[in-house]
Amino acid sequence: MKLTFLGTGTSVGVPAIACECAVCRSSDARDRRLRSSVMIEEAGRRILIDTSVDLRQQALRVKIDRLDAVLYTHPHADHMLGLDELRIFNFRQRQAIPAYGSRATLAGIQRTFWYVFEKTQEGGGKPQVDLTPLDGPAEVAGFPVVPFPITHGGMTITGYRIGDFAYITDASAVPDETYPMLKGLDLLVINALRHKPHPTHLHLEASLREIDRISPARALLTHISHDLGHEGTEASLPSGIRMAYDGMTLEL
Repeated sequence: MKLTFLGTGTSVGVPAIACECAVCRSSDARDRRLRSSVMIEEAGRRILIDTSVDLRQQALRVKIDRLDAVLYTHPHADHMLGLDELRIFNFRQRQAIPAYGSRATLAGIQRTFWYVFEKTQEGGGKPQVDLTPLDGPAEVAGFPVVPFPITHGGMTITGYRIGDFAYITDASAVPDETYPMLKGLDLLVINALRHKPHPTHLHLEASLREIDRISPARALLTHISHDLGHEGTEASLPSGIRMAYDGMTLEL
């Protein structure tokens, strides 16, 4: 199974608009972060976790030519506004794209993209997306997917386990009932926003505490702001923990 990081940035991306900080001016390509999303591939099957607002740019960069399904973590703009870009896959594949998430997430998507799910004008301006609530473990495009709850400020959002890989973004905490679902991981991807604590996202120290408690074989940090430069932050991390970067690929 192959994992590709399409984006590893926070909601404003890096560089941030109108910012002249050292990370936003960095010449290190790993400090240029589109909004967070990953692609998972195996045996010709391909799924995304989230359709970021940067999906068009991401798809062109890694040459995505087919898409079998999307898993959504939550309905915030940076994680789902790329839904409209699914139209091109409808054209190419001549079918709707299946999309999965919690009932609250799918309801939020339907509110934002009301014109997609209500009877309005037809034609090329409407993506064809089949929304399916994911209330428990299921097979999605041939992948064994286990959704689990994550706390994001006052919201409950969704993380995903696929085999021995788990993906967590926008967490401010991991609920007690979720830890048993994360035992025996080969790879954990988890958000680490910045150095300073934040009310709705894990900061670096808190992310490292969660990694220590979950105890995966290895871990990667994502959903990273311009507060954390890639080279300097990675040099400070414990063994087995790295910073993810846009375009990074791994075999799982």
